[in-house]
Amino acid sequence: MADRSFVEMSKYRRKEASDDRYCLEIMRRAVLQNDDEAWAVLYRQFGENLHLWFHRHPWKDVVLQYEQEEHYVDLAFERFWKSVRKQELSFSTLAAAMSYLHMCLNCSIMDMLRDSARPKEAVLPDYEQANEAEPLVEDMYHENDVWEAIESLLPDDKEKRVAYLHFHCNLKAREIMQFCPGEFCNEREIYRLKRNIIDRLVRNKDKFLWRLGGCES
Repeated sequence: MADRSFVEMSKYRRKEASDDRYCLEIMRRAVLQNDDEAWAVLYRQFGENLHLWFHRHPWKDVVLQYEQEEHYVDLAFERFWKSVRKQELSFSTLAAAMSYLHMCLNCSIMDMLRDSARPKEAVLPDYEQANEAEPLVEDMYHENDVWEAIESLLPDDKEKRVAYLHFHCNLKAREIMQFCPGEFCNEREIYRLKRNIIDRLVRNKDKFLWRLGGCES
């Protein structure tokens, strides 16, 4: 089972036709049956993706000031395990499971940014994004200095919307089009807005850190 799951995962990464059943079965045994051997396989398989996603994250340099990379990878696996067990989630495809794990990593990173700033009691507005068909990670990060800092740098309402859906909800362009019908003309518009968001945040990185109190002016 383990050997076959590695083979299928390799195919998946190369965007070749793959059989998801073996990877999903390893996941089921690891999470639902507390199978240590399955967990070891799962960590090796998905850990590579988590490290890759971490290195691509726009705030990796900021959070590395507080903890090492492995810490965020471990937190992502822990959040994934707790959420899947508590919500009794099941994934029909490997892509869905990977997307959920990616969201767990994003939440772990943003939690660190939140905890490093002054906490607030108000919750992050959901922008009417709640959707019963979407799995939710427990304890999604709340409104705090991090979101206020990001929001303050995005004067355009559509940019704020895409920033929330992409960085918070971990939705891809086609998923945003699916879950938010009528809000955007096409995927090209979403990609354009995402580029604008990244460019704006990179240009204003010092201001972002200053608002968090993470560096001296």
